[in-house]
Amino acid sequence: MKKTFFLILILIGSSAWISSPVLGEDLEVQKVVKKIKEVYSVNCCFSASFDQLTVNVAMDMRDRFQGQMYVRKPLEIALDVMSPERQKVVMKGRSYLVYFHDDGSQVNGEVPPEVNIENFFGFFTNIAALDNNFTIELSPRQTAPEDKMIFLELTNTSNAQTGFKIVLGVDRNKFTIRRAIIYDALGNYNRFDLFNVTFLKSIPDSRFDLKSAQN
Repeated sequence: MKKTFFLILILIGSSAWISSPVLGEDLEVQKVVKKIKEVYSVNCCFSASFDQLTVNVAMDMRDRFQGQMYVRKPLEIALDVMSPERQKVVMKGRSYLVYFHDDGSQVNGEVPPEVNIENFFGFFTNIAALDNNFTIELSPRQTAPEDKMIFLELTNTSNAQTGFKIVLGVDRNKFTIRRAIIYDALGNYNRFDLFNVTFLKSIPDSRFDLKSAQN
């Protein structure tokens, strides 16, 4: 059975997040968020290599995906998955497509309305609204200074379901997002480690073409 890239499976398997315009009062948090927004506001787009780990705690399952990510404001993401098998994932608004290079098959559709993509990936595709969409606090998950990352925890207090959160690892010097860990209510999580973040003035429309992801 194909290991379809986690994005579609986790989105459909998780419940929605609803926006919450609350920002943690900590002054350092506000400064960090401001710096992140400044860095990402200059260009429309960026690309990055990713190493993504999916962990299903209940089933004791782990899957790892590696490849290249392309992000364009406000809600377009394309991922070239190179390992463990070649796939192309395109998301545009609520529409998605997964193309499997080995056999030429593809899966496409609309993500159910109860899943809030805008918030799920809002920190990538609409970083300008980061503090409008989430409650943001310093995460207790801080690492040693040599790791050079500040960890922020993004939650939604208006959601009746607890446990949903995103932890962002922010580069202390460049204020780029180097890690994103997405948790669901059951404790399952997906961890993105991002490398070689490159800001771009544009990305061709063909990169986000939902008719075919073969390009």
